[in-house]
Amino acid sequence: MKSTKYIFIYVLASLMLLPSCDIIELPDTASLAFREDLYGTPAQPPAISDMIQRVLLEDFTGHQCGNCPEAHIVAAEILDAHPEHIALVAIHAGSLAGVFGPYTSDWTTPEGEFYLFSQIGSDQLPTGRINRVGGANSSSNFAQWQTQVTEQLAEIPQADLAISTELETENNHVNVHIRTKYGVARTGNIKLTLMFAEGPIIAPQLNYDADPELITDYEHKHMLRGTGTGATGLVVASNPTTNQEDVIHYTLPWNPTWDPQNFELIGFLTDGESGEVINVRKIDLVP
Repeated sequence: MKSTKYIFIYVLASLMLLPSCDIIELPDTASLAFREDLYGTPAQPPAISDMIQRVLLEDFTGHQCGNCPEAHIVAAEILDAHPEHIALVAIHAGSLAGVFGPYTSDWTTPEGEFYLFSQIGSDQLPTGRINRVGGANSSSNFAQWQTQVTEQLAEIPQADLAISTELETENNHVNVHIRTKYGVARTGNIKLTLMFAEGPIIAPQLNYDADPELITDYEHKHMLRGTGTGATGLVVASNPTTNQEDVIHYTLPWNPTWDPQNFELIGFLTDGESGEVINVRKIDLVP
């Protein structure tokens, strides 16, 4: 079974975080449409032959968090060991990500604040999520990440996805083409989230293991800069059947001040009820 869906996201940071961080404004899916008027028939994403299990590692961090560089090292080691199977995103959020003194840049996002405060429900850094096992409100210490990643990589994939992109600079758009395939039937909704991650970014970072502790030229990697689908994603399937295959096309606005050479696009499927990650895929925005 195959289906094709065309969607246009009018606002990249489409989630407006309310002061309580408990309620977010979701994209208006009823009005979304792929910009076929500008780009004609959309390209087809790559085929999916053998499904492969991958892991989303969300590293919650802040430039005023002196213990966070130790977590960065652990995350980098995990990525280095499994470069094709790990999607790493550093989410700057919470009070320790605030602007103060030498920390003059605000690297937070509405999505990141929502993930930390409304889903995890904590302002303690560093912390992280591995495929959001246990639900979207789960989190774990970086000392547990390697074990959790190993366990997740051993899982039999229940679904997979493939992604391709085209950057349309004349209109400040990114066309994204996604293929999803389900290895087993599932009950309920499946959501898709698309994240933009940037790096390297050279900026100050507090590091308790350094001397001096303030590193003015720290190399921040895989930094979450926004989403194209909202923090909680868009429903892309309901009660998918075994071997169901769907193709989805998006046109996302692109921030012209960003250097696309420094960006990854991370797409992942989640269970609509628990928020657990089913599978993830990352690609360089510009091959």
